[in-house]
Amino acid sequence: MSDSLPKLESVCSMELDSKSLTPTSYLCVCNGILAMLNSNDLMHEYGPGACLLTDVLDEMTQLTYRLQTTTDRLINSRTLLLWSNKARKMLTEHADDSHIHFKFSSDGPIIQWLLNHVWTHWEDPIDAIRQQTRSLFESILHIHLLQSKECFDPKNSKFLEDLLVCLLATNSHSKGRYGCLSCLVEVVGASKVLQCEPEICHNLMPFMTELGLATYISEFLERCFNSHFKELIKLSNSAESENMWNKSWVDPVVSCLCTGTTEQKTHIVEYILPKLLKCNSKCLKYLIAQLSATDSVLTASQLGALITCLKRARVMGLIKQSTGCSDVNKWKDIVAVKLLKHALCHTNDQIRLDALGLLCENVKRTAYVQKSDLDLIYFFMSLNLNNQSPAFRQNMSSLLKKLLIRLQESNQLLVRKSGKKTEGHFHLHDYKMFLKQLSSLLFDSIKPGSAFALRTTALSLLSLVNSIFPPASDDSLFLLVNEITSEEVDILLFCLTDTFEANKTEAFNLLSAIPEEQFGFQSESTLIALKNIGMKLISSSKPQDSTTAAFLFRLIVKQARFRFHTNKEQCGLHLVKEILQHLVQNDVKNARINLLHSAATSPMYPALHCIRYILADIDLRSSTCDRAGWQKVWQDVIEICLEIVSIVSPIISHSSPEGHVPDDMQTEAVDIPLKDESYIELEVDLSTDTSLKANGNVSKSKKTVKLMPEYLTVCCWRSIKEVSLLLGQLCETASIGCECDQALFTVDQVKTIGHCFTKLLLESVHRGAFEIAYAGFVKLCHILWRNPLSSLCLLPFEWMEDILLQIQANSSTSPLCSTRRSAGIPFYIQAIVATEPKECGQKCFQWVIKELLNLALGNGSTEISNAKVHSINILRSLYRETKLSEAVHPYVEDGLKAAILGFASKFWAVRNSSTLLFSALMNRIFGVKRNKEDQHKKNCMTGRIFFHRFPKMFPFIKEQLDIATKDMRSQSSRHLHPSLYPILMVLGRLFPSVIEGNDTSLDLTDFLPYVLRCAHSPVAKTRIMASRALAPLVFKDQVQRILVQLFESLPFTQAEVRSQNFVHGVLLQIVGMLKIIDENCKELPAIKENLISQFTNKNWIMTRENRCLVTRAAFLEITHWLGVDSQEMQSVVKSEVLDQSFYPLCTPGVYELYAQLAHIFIAMLEAKNRPFNSEDRQIILKLLQSPIYDICLCLLKKMVETLSAGEPTSSFFEEFCQSEEIFTEIVLMVVRRKELHQECLVQAYTLLPLLKSSKIFPWNLPKILLNPFEATDLLHHFNGVLHANQREEVFCAVLSASGYVIDTVYNSTNVGTLLNWIDILEESCSIEKCSDVRLTCACIIEQNAECLLKDSKKALGSDVFRVWTIAVKLFQDDESTVRNVISKIVSQVSPNLCNGMTHDIQSTLALSLSMEAMIILHQREYQVACFRTLLSWIQMVDDEDIKSESKVRLFDRGEMNPYKDSSSFVVLVCKHLKTFLLSSKLRGTDCVGGLNKESTFETLPLEGGTVPNQKPTNHQECDQTADTQSTNHSLPLDGSTETSSILLQECDRLKIELDALDQKRQTNATEYDQQFLCTNNYLHHWIVHHKLNSLQAIYNEYFYY
Repeated sequence: MSDSLPKLESVCSMELDSKSLTPTSYLCVCNGILAMLNSNDLMHEYGPGACLLTDVLDEMTQLTYRLQTTTDRLINSRTLLLWSNKARKMLTEHADDSHIHFKFSSDGPIIQWLLNHVWTHWEDPIDAIRQQTRSLFESILHIHLLQSKECFDPKNSKFLEDLLVCLLATNSHSKGRYGCLSCLVEVVGASKVLQCEPEICHNLMPFMTELGLATYISEFLERCFNSHFKELIKLSNSAESENMWNKSWVDPVVSCLCTGTTEQKTHIVEYILPKLLKCNSKCLKYLIAQLSATDSVLTASQLGALITCLKRARVMGLIKQSTGCSDVNKWKDIVAVKLLKHALCHTNDQIRLDALGLLCENVKRTAYVQKSDLDLIYFFMSLNLNNQSPAFRQNMSSLLKKLLIRLQESNQLLVRKSGKKTEGHFHLHDYKMFLKQLSSLLFDSIKPGSAFALRTTALSLLSLVNSIFPPASDDSLFLLVNEITSEEVDILLFCLTDTFEANKTEAFNLLSAIPEEQFGFQSESTLIALKNIGMKLISSSKPQDSTTAAFLFRLIVKQARFRFHTNKEQCGLHLVKEILQHLVQNDVKNARINLLHSAATSPMYPALHCIRYILADIDLRSSTCDRAGWQKVWQDVIEICLEIVSIVSPIISHSSPEGHVPDDMQTEAVDIPLKDESYIELEVDLSTDTSLKANGNVSKSKKTVKLMPEYLTVCCWRSIKEVSLLLGQLCETASIGCECDQALFTVDQVKTIGHCFTKLLLESVHRGAFEIAYAGFVKLCHILWRNPLSSLCLLPFEWMEDILLQIQANSSTSPLCSTRRSAGIPFYIQAIVATEPKECGQKCFQWVIKELLNLALGNGSTEISNAKVHSINILRSLYRETKLSEAVHPYVEDGLKAAILGFASKFWAVRNSSTLLFSALMNRIFGVKRNKEDQHKKNCMTGRIFFHRFPKMFPFIKEQLDIATKDMRSQSSRHLHPSLYPILMVLGRLFPSVIEGNDTSLDLTDFLPYVLRCAHSPVAKTRIMASRALAPLVFKDQVQRILVQLFESLPFTQAEVRSQNFVHGVLLQIVGMLKIIDENCKELPAIKENLISQFTNKNWIMTRENRCLVTRAAFLEITHWLGVDSQEMQSVVKSEVLDQSFYPLCTPGVYELYAQLAHIFIAMLEAKNRPFNSEDRQIILKLLQSPIYDICLCLLKKMVETLSAGEPTSSFFEEFCQSEEIFTEIVLMVVRRKELHQECLVQAYTLLPLLKSSKIFPWNLPKILLNPFEATDLLHHFNGVLHANQREEVFCAVLSASGYVIDTVYNSTNVGTLLNWIDILEESCSIEKCSDVRLTCACIIEQNAECLLKDSKKALGSDVFRVWTIAVKLFQDDESTVRNVISKIVSQVSPNLCNGMTHDIQSTLALSLSMEAMIILHQREYQVACFRTLLSWIQMVDDEDIKSESKVRLFDRGEMNPYKDSSSFVVLVCKHLKTFLLSSKLRGTDCVGGLNKESTFETLPLEGGTVPNQKPTNHQECDQTADTQSTNHSLPLDGSTETSSILLQECDRLKIELDALDQKRQTNATEYDQQFLCTNNYLHHWIVHHKLNSLQAIYNEYFYY
């Protein structure tokens, strides 16, 4: 010991009391001792068995329970880790010292305490503590190996094996479990893990659905299969070893990729598959072989898994870049190109994205892209731009970005090769052609009439192309701006009127990137015209119009030459001044006179909105900024904002701000003078707000006045929004200082802004107003906390002091809003404390939350305390704030106490706020529980962890439980303690763990007596909650004992029953206990046998001797779970089912009892492996005829489930379901029993097509039907039911049932009923119907495509085109499921067109193929009818959807189809119209020659599209014409004349419509007014013009001589 011994003795002699020092100080002392002393000093014994190393651990053991702050817990965790490292070093240096080794034995107190510390902290909310806890566990393992000298053979260690078994038995939702298992695998090896749990990989796959668990599970599995691979290689490097490894780890992954959920597949591909391939790259061939090992076509799941694996392998560089494919039909010699193309147009979004990723991604960014890949990518882009899923669009953009970067990066390499005329020259040409085609496709996709998703995708991709190939680059491969024409500039300008701001932004960015010479806005007059248009638009009450004006002003600022200004700052200053002048002289002035009138005609928020947008492009800190001018502007802005706030405050501060109109405004509203006719006429093309375009008549004035309340609400809310965001933005961007500085804001102005936010947040009632004010106030507080001026830095703290003083004063005259959630007060305080810098220690937060907790935990008062309500609501807001998640942790305990005690308040306001606080704390402690009935320990924690984090809660909960359940057994008491419900909820989230050991101070079983006592509660909800809370409190080895105890507490006879409530409570607790028993539990047979023996004397509960039906139902549920099938039980069930009239239907519990009886009886029948006897049949029919619909519904659902199974089970129950008795009963239900319950009726109609007898016509049922019932009669019956007003569920069921007789009716001689049914089908496919009805229509057409679409017998005549029209509408449905179903018709009506693809074809491609199939099938027999049908589809694309915008009210919108794409649909129909004319030989042979250059689907880009919901016109005439031609197999020679006449008439009609639109144009409007301001008129005009040009081109090409 030599020199250090005196120092050590002095340390040992120091009397350091942990109670005299703060926890932080004492922890630092312990840390210093461990850090500064060496191993010999720490192990020196200064007393009998005493040394510093063990004494420090003892002190920390006692100190752990006193730690509250995050800092203390971090220091404690770090010190323990340091202690373990010192212990490892000491054991290494003293390997032969048996005395030292004995101290660290695995069953000794040191190791056991350390393990308990790991179990307690492995899921700590602090990430650093979790990581240090894991490192501590790793150190424990090494300490054990050193102590036991098992370093050379750890696999045979009994301690490690027991530890592994215990960890594998813990809750699979525990994240810390996998970290410890990962450490353990490194020591014992994967073979030991597989020995304990052979299906470990397969068992963990279901938990890959959760992202939080997926990362931990993947790390553990990576350790496992890496370790297992190394072990197998050491044993035998053979194919058998590799096959064993594949079966253990690869097969479960493949199985989950094929059958798992979307979340599972995503997480496996992201976290597990790359690690598998990295461990053993040879498994890629095994994966491909497993997924391709089929002789038939790959299923969707197999195809998706195969493409996913190939994509991941290519990203990892396992698929090499090929210089030339030996087989042109195979991609990289791996998969067929045909298969890859099918994946690119599959109905599944993820499969298409994975296939695109396979083509776009590469491990090398400079790897060139082959032309075949570019062609496939373009094929994909032409089909997938119009996708409604934001996630799909985002992923597609991400993949295309990778592709474009590859093109740009590989361009440098190809440029060097291009001069040598090598292969690189051709690749460079392919690149440029691809980018040109892509940009052309994208510009075509943003034309007027395109769908929102299509516009959004195209604009974002155009911006992406422009950013990757910037105009400023000299060596850029492609310049987008050089490809933009003047027409495309107009289209981009039109995009500024889009209703979605994201699209406006993308269009603005593209316009900003175009050089000035191409833009066309160089002249001063043009800029003035743009400015005037913007000034007119800011008077509109439609928010999108104000945003359009804002972007116009931004364009002017970008030009920086407006009014001869030379920079953006001066130009922006001039615009802001002019807008402010308009705001003051018009909008604010009108609002002062009459806010109601101003809200509807000239709202105030658009001007503020435009100013805010202009500031986004101006650097207010720039040296070129005119500070004097801006200072004056900001002073005016602040004054105007304050005035606007004062004007709208009476509305937003009202107790009912939604729809509130002050009385004085209502009296004045009758005589409101609207804008005169001339002004309205000037404005007609400037706004989409058609509801305000008046013609001066009185009736329209009154109508507008009636709409005023909603305009008033929107105006006030948006005014507050713009004021808050503008002031917040100014504080962020402008400099703040003293008056003598060059700063744009003074301290007084900042205080004024703060006072404005304070008024908004503390006095507003409108949630939208104070929520948006919060966003601006956060920006202000963030700046102030970090301002170097002390007068500004202290402002937030001063505001906090003022608000707390007002809350504590509890004055009735306080201006604070006293709503049930305190309105904006929590937002006000949250904004201040959440923005406080953490570097300063968050002293303000610490002080505030302590004050709030004191108020919330204050003693009760006889009068309502607003201070307590406010404090509880503010606490709730702070506990929910994500930024304060770590800071609030030490105060969760007191907050939970305040919430539970608040339940007992006499005042409703306090109780209401307490429930909200309790809910927030439950989410903060346990996480969000998505399933109320979750019994799988998700979002739960062990009792040790909970009470270790919150030690004061253990005695508190125990005390509250004792108080709440004290009088529970008293029959005369009906007392319900308010705190009981929240406490039971907390206990229901706790569970014991098999590895935590026993801790007498924190034993969950202490709560058992109180929870068991809750079975006596007269409140049913309390009994239910107690049953849920009981199960988690029982340890695994106590389950059987508690169950027996509960059974024994049940009375033996009816005479012993003191309370049926108690019997019900006990039965519920038994049910709750049984649900937690694992089906694979080894003790399950013994538990069942023991419990069944208890039934002998308790069977009376399920008989009629027990007069309580509720307890009978609960007891029957238990007997069913236990599998009791005694003769007594069977007789009880049968007798009750046969005699259902014994109890009146009003008897409590009768529905629950009979539903349980029906369920048990069906299970009994299924369990019997014998034919049904007459008694069984009689009982089943009795169940179907039961007046209690629950019984009938239960049986019908079971029958539907049995007969709907994919594979026949050949069970006796299934045979009976197909019997004649059941068929008769079902026919009776659907034909005669009109009073049947709606849900039962749905199941009956669903069951009818599944019965074999229903498909054999005629039906001969004399007792039900007077005459034989033919299929036509049945369809007529279905039509009658469908015409009646039915619920949507019943309508869908009847419509679906009608589909199975269509084929039979079609083959009959009478098809009149079928045509009536088609009429119903036409009405059902409209967009106004719910998605389920439209999906049913799609399913019926898909099931009967052979007769309804092919019409091989020509029985439908020209009516077949009506069905094709229905199909085309469904192809354009906004529900993807509807489109996917109807897409299957292509493979049925024309398999040759699918080119070997399965029926899973994307709807965009399927729509084109279906049109082609219709022409092929019917052009010979019905040439003119087919031609008229194609024209009618073009006529369906009208302006109905445009005119529907805002016709009636501000918030009302008619049914709209966001998938609709009028422009692309017209292009597609015209393409097939040309194909039809070419192939139908309507002209002479000499004229047809030379027209063989028709573009195919692959060469014509398709942007998707929709069909608006409008019936084609002149169907009757079309049908008559077609009927005259149906008898001929070819058209007469003069057919061309008739067809050309039809086409010419349609062109003339469009010309007349176009001329009428042109006449409506304003004679004095500028060119820009006509182009992009009159949104509705321009869109309508463009669509009509587009249709006319397309049809005229076809006419000129085919008929004009």
